[in-house]
Amino acid sequence: SLADVVYLNRLDRVPVYRDSGGTNFADLTNWDANWRTASLRSFGDFLLGLNMTEGSTNYPNRVRWSNIVTANTIPDSWDATDTTKSAGFNDLVQMQTEIVDGQPLGSNFIIYSQSEVFLMEFVGGTFIFNFRPLFSDAGLINQNCAVEVEGKHFCFGNRDIYVHDGTSKQSICDERVKNFIY
Repeated sequence: SLADVVYLNRLDRVPVYRDSGGTNFADLTNWDANWRTASLRSFGDFLLGLNMTEGSTNYPNRVRWSNIVTANTIPDSWDATDTTKSAGFNDLVQMQTEIVDGQPLGSNFIIYSQSEVFLMEFVGGTFIFNFRPLFSDAGLINQNCAVEVEGKHFCFGNRDIYVHDGTSKQSICDERVKNFIY
């Protein structure tokens, strides 16, 4: 949800929304009808599409963000070429595996691939967001496998269950538990 609007996303269709006074969901307007996203998340005043398919081309490491959203509205633009809007995208070309999901962590947004973790931070101005790698030896096993608790993300990864604060990470299961789970 973002700005009192609820969103639902499936990989095989356009995301849908329902505003606070609505009773039915509708296709997300201002979203290109040929786009699909693996994960749709809110961050600050932006809606984010992670792991995009645009037309027939998949961009597994693309992060696309909407224009700034105001209260009780949906994004009025996703057009990165419109210089009067804040919408844009970034391809995380350093990332070796496709984006699985992402979650806010304090004032930052954490992007998870299958084997890596990147940090996205709002910087404003021309660039709007800054992206940098955090961990190259951890990721997420699937969507919705990270949760924020007391300023830390608890993560279910492909090889470990771990916790991190956006700077350092620590395994929270011993070898016996890892062997049983994995």
